[in-house]
Amino acid sequence: MNARARLSIELGEVKPRWDDWCAQRDVTLAEGVRQLILDAVAADEPECRAGCTDVMRSPPAGEHRERLEIRLTASELHAVGRQATTCGFTANRWVVALIRAQLTHVPQFGEQEMALLAASNHALARISRSLGPVIREVDRDGTAALAGNGRLLVELKAQIDAHLRAVSDLLRANIDRWSR
Repeated sequence: MNARARLSIELGEVKPRWDDWCAQRDVTLAEGVRQLILDAVAADEPECRAGCTDVMRSPPAGEHRERLEIRLTASELHAVGRQATTCGFTANRWVVALIRAQLTHVPQFGEQEMALLAASNHALARISRSLGPVIREVDRDGTAALAGNGRLLVELKAQIDAHLRAVSDLLRANIDRWSR
């Protein structure tokens, strides 16, 4: 079991102000401390920040959303509309996806990407189902000529199954993120 690195500090009179600071930024007390430490360390070592994850999370499905008004020039709004359409979004959803992607570093899929991921997953599922009987036959017969290939087939099936699970989880999370 890995030991967890912990930091324990006495905040004293500063504790209520720290609680308020974290609440304003919608982070837990520990996440706020991690964020400040990462910022301080990154100031001296910029390459450190690249490997660290941001503390902002995607909002869970059903979480209340607030309205934000932004004003763009006509040409900017037209460019946003073109870009959004190209990516399979409405202009409003594209702006939201852009903000979420910047805050969370999590992919925000448009309709085209979702269709491609679904088609990829469907094709890999067919391949995985086809490999199952071949692997069982190799295991049952114990054919020496196929023994090396049998291990390769088992590894290939395991990799495909892992991909299927990962993509399915990604699709499910994306559907949850966009559902209202």
